[in-house]
Formats: sequence, structure tokens, C-alpha cells
Amino acid sequence: MKVGAIIFSRMSSTRLPKKAMLEISGRSLLGRVIDRSKHIKGIDEVIVATSNDKDDDEIANFSGREGIKVYRGSLENVTLRALSTCKEYNLDKFVRICGDRPFFDPNLISNLIDIYKGKEIDLLTTTFPRTYPPGLTVEIISSKALEYAFSSMSEEDKEHVTKFFYRYPDKFSIKNITAMENLDFKNINLCLDTLDDLKRIEWIASQIEDSEYSYASMKKIVSLAQIWNKNN
Repeated sequence: MKVGAIIFSRMSSTRLPKKAMLEISGRSLLGRVIDRSKHIKGIDEVIVATSNDKDDDEIANFSGREGIKVYRGSLENVTLRALSTCKEYNLDKFVRICGDRPFFDPNLISNLIDIYKGKEIDLLTTTFPRTYPPGLTVEIISSKALEYAFSSMSEEDKEHVTKFFYRYPDKFSIKNITAMENLDFKNINLCLDTLDDLKRIEWIASQIEDSEYSYASMKKIVSLAQIWNKNN
């Protein structure tokens, strides 16, 4: 069984345009995401999936310089881009990594891959119901199940990849993961969608040594987010 980590990234964000290349404490957002992706154990490939749009040339070029494989496909149909990436690299399952989540936890993902790699699960998730805060969620998806779902998806479903699974859970084998860490996730948001998010994310990153960033623990990151929330 071949498992990949697919980083979905594009420049045409509506709320924060070109955020993929925004600097987060001296390194681009996409670079930060790539750094943590390289520390996921149990995967065969790390791939950046971006679009064929000319604006995304910068993402493709940056990823290539980082030594990361790139797939380019549909801009709006993210599910088709995911399926095409899986076919291109012969992936049986993939970790869905959104390019605006620089603090996702590679250790959590590694543990889940180790536990469930050989099991027939269509979707392994932490959002059904949500057990980790935004920015720390995990989704590991069967490419076969996604292909089965694709023909029944609406255009909106195709933009969000797993929305169809959550709307029709009886059609799939879905395993939801309870939070393993005894941490207070109240009011924690580690996604980067707005300028306010950027200020928070940049401050948290600035408190972590560059040499430690790629494997900094969830406990440390959540603790820093709590400090930010308390002081702002």
C-alpha cells in the first residue's frame, strides 16, 4: 500500500491573496508546511498539488527548488486534482494537508498512519465530530473511495474534497479519532485565512527556533497559541 502526503496550495485565496508565499517568521507559508510534511513517518511521497493557473507557477517553482514533487491540475475542482495526483503517483491513500496550516502535527499523522495503514477505512478523520482545533485536524483518505464518490459529487463537494463523505457517512467506512493529548483546545485556531490569523501565526512561529520548527510538538504550539489568546 502506497501512502502520500498531498499539500494543496494555490495563490488565488480570496480572503488573503497569495498567502502561500507570505513570510512566516522568515520562511514562506508553503515552506513551513513542507518542512513539517517531511517529518511525517510512514509516507512514500510528499507532493504539492497546485493548479495549472499561471499565478501558481510560483508555487510549482518553489516546490521544485525544495525537492518536492508537483502535480498541476484543476484550479476549482480540488477533488479532481486530488484524484489525478493519486493516479500520477499510484497512491492508495493520502494525507490531505491544506497549505494554510503551518502547525499541523506530523507526529499525530505518523501515529495514525502506523495504526490504520493496513485497514480498510475510507476516511480517517478528526472532524466527525471535531476533536482537534482548526489547523490541527487530520484527514487520511482512500483514493479508491474518493474515486467512487466523485461521480455523485456536486461542484461544491468537488471544491472541498471530503464534504460528500460527511454528508453521506452511511456510504463509507469512516473512523473518527478522539484527541489523544490532554490539552485545552478552547478558542485555538491555527489556520491562516486572514490578516489577524497572520499576526497570530507569525508570532507563534517567531517563538520557535528554526532548527526545531519542523518537529515542534503540538503541546508547545498550543501553549503558545494560548499565550497569544491571553495577551490579545
